[in-house]
Amino acid sequence: MATTPTSSTSTLDAGINSAISSFKSAQNEATAQSLQVATEITKINGVANAIKKIGPG
Repeated sequence: MATTPTSSTSTLDAGINSAISSFKSAQNEATAQSLQVATEITKINGVANAIKKIGPG
């Protein structure tokens, strides 16, 4: 049974770590964008509610 050379293992580890890092970065960006969207929706709803209060009927 052949053993895996250390260089291959470290290259694989580096690739996995890079992929995890990229995923975490994308996840953080998605979270920030989601928060921005939620904030904008809240602003729009606030304006809509204000318009309803001053509108006739």
